[in-house]
Amino acid sequence: MASISIQRIRELRDSSIPKDSLLRHSLPDASVLDVSDVPQKCGILSDDEITITEKYTASQLVNLLAKGELTAEQVIKAYLKRAGIAHQLTNCATEFLGEEAVDRAKYLDEEFKKREGPIGPIHGLPISVKEMVPMRGRRLSSGWIKWIDRIAEDDAFILKILYEAGAVFYVRTTQPQSLMHLECSSPVYGTTTNPFNRQLSSGGSSGGEGALLALKGSPIGIGTDIGGSIRFPAATNGVYGLKPTTFRLPLRGMMVTQARSQSILGTIGPLARAREDINLFMKIILDTELWRTEPSLVPIPWRTITLDSTNLTVAVMWDDGVVQPHPPIIRALHETVEQLKTAGIRVIDWEPVDHQKSWDLISALYFCNGAQAE
Repeated sequence: MASISIQRIRELRDSSIPKDSLLRHSLPDASVLDVSDVPQKCGILSDDEITITEKYTASQLVNLLAKGELTAEQVIKAYLKRAGIAHQLTNCATEFLGEEAVDRAKYLDEEFKKREGPIGPIHGLPISVKEMVPMRGRRLSSGWIKWIDRIAEDDAFILKILYEAGAVFYVRTTQPQSLMHLECSSPVYGTTTNPFNRQLSSGGSSGGEGALLALKGSPIGIGTDIGGSIRFPAATNGVYGLKPTTFRLPLRGMMVTQARSQSILGTIGPLARAREDINLFMKIILDTELWRTEPSLVPIPWRTITLDSTNLTVAVMWDDGVVQPHPPIIRALHETVEQLKTAGIRVIDWEPVDHQKSWDLISALYFCNGAQAE
């Protein structure tokens, strides 16, 4: 039995919310569904903080920080405050690392003065992190009641790489119990909602990241994905997400529920508010040639490829033969097709090949009893 209660876990989380972000009397009633404009209009953020969190992509922030036009302390304080607001609106965080993050930012600013330049390629960039990614000395429950006492012994390798590059970690985000859901609810931290309609899900399993990014409480975040856990929250919250190819990014030091599994292989990857920030994340990590220290990884550097849109062909699957999309999804597909055609891209229809059989295979691999009914 856990030695700490769920109530106490939530109290610890709530006590970590930045005090200067508390909405108090301006917290919208539960009947207000679309809260996407609350951070900008609530009166808590200064004009400078709104500019920092809304105007600049992660790539632009990195450039401004490298030039000394913004300080790491300015940027992290703005994002801590906005992330605190986002959490009160959608329940997207498991823990804020306020004091630690500000101390890190101050250190980076001091080093910038000494070196007359940044310590690394993402000097001072705030990065949010899904709770299941281990941080030394921090709880690592993945939404399981059984694991709420578990403390990470070390940082995940990917965090070490980003830290060396100059990142500032400042908030950890929610996921569903067991991670095997395309929504975001757990008995430990509750349900994370969609900021555009709080009666809807933020998606999952990286749903906390999706909601936080949608409210501009993070410039870029770290999620994980097997069957859509980055891609689905990105889609439902209107941000960018990438599930890299398996064995592309490091999994050393990660929490896994299926140790030594050879058939179900998860990946770690970015969610961001701009496409170029996905490129930034991947390049920063792969430029370290991390396969030299984690030999299981594919030894291929990140490549920037320029393509002529007139030579591109995009296939569209309107129906997978198992589940027919709802009318709004079909409408969005039609709009996307028209935009692609306008850009000179050739579009063809794609006929799926027995998706029901594919599901039968993957579901049997997902579950320890082969997905057989007892």
